[in-house]
Amino acid sequence: MSTDVGVWVSALLTIAAYSFLWKENRFFRAVEHLFVGLGAGYGIAMGYSNIVSKAWNPITKEGKLYLLIPAIMGVMLFGRFVKSLRWTSRFPLAFIVGTGAAIALRGAVEQQFVKQIQATMMPLTSVGNLIIVVGTLCVMSYFFFTFPKNKALSSVSTVGRWILMVTFGAAFGNGVMGRISLSIGVLQTLFGEWIHLIK
Repeated sequence: MSTDVGVWVSALLTIAAYSFLWKENRFFRAVEHLFVGLGAGYGIAMGYSNIVSKAWNPITKEGKLYLLIPAIMGVMLFGRFVKSLRWTSRFPLAFIVGTGAAIALRGAVEQQFVKQIQATMMPLTSVGNLIIVVGTLCVMSYFFFTFPKNKALSSVSTVGRWILMVTFGAAFGNGVMGRISLSIGVLQTLFGEWIHLIK
């Protein structure tokens, strides 16, 4: 058995979290509340650190007065907690949503649209390339709803649907593998560092 207090705390909290697999209990709820509390506390600490390092010190010590604009907008966000000042929070919120949407749209168009089209434009010199191109066309045909499909197009759409099912299955399998890998790491910590059953 380990003599490290940190390892014991980690192991007991892990077991309490995994106890939810049996049924919901007090130990799991305690760990859940602890996790949420630590997350909230960490968020507050990081927020305070960011305010001091990225707003207060540059404005007061370095004279970067242009940072007053985002600082004021940040303060306006708290207006939603005061009924008479609730309207002030709409302006910075609209700015944040608009800027975020513009950045996300630019990234989505470039990465998910242009890059995918470029990746599909490949020479049909190998079986793999041929499968990618044909599979892409079949999947695209599955989403054609603007005109009635004839027998040939329906067959192609069916192939596209099967390709989608295989793709979603592979994505789900990758997700499960990732979770299993995390579980293996946790079990290695419990049986290796805590009770030393494995080395």
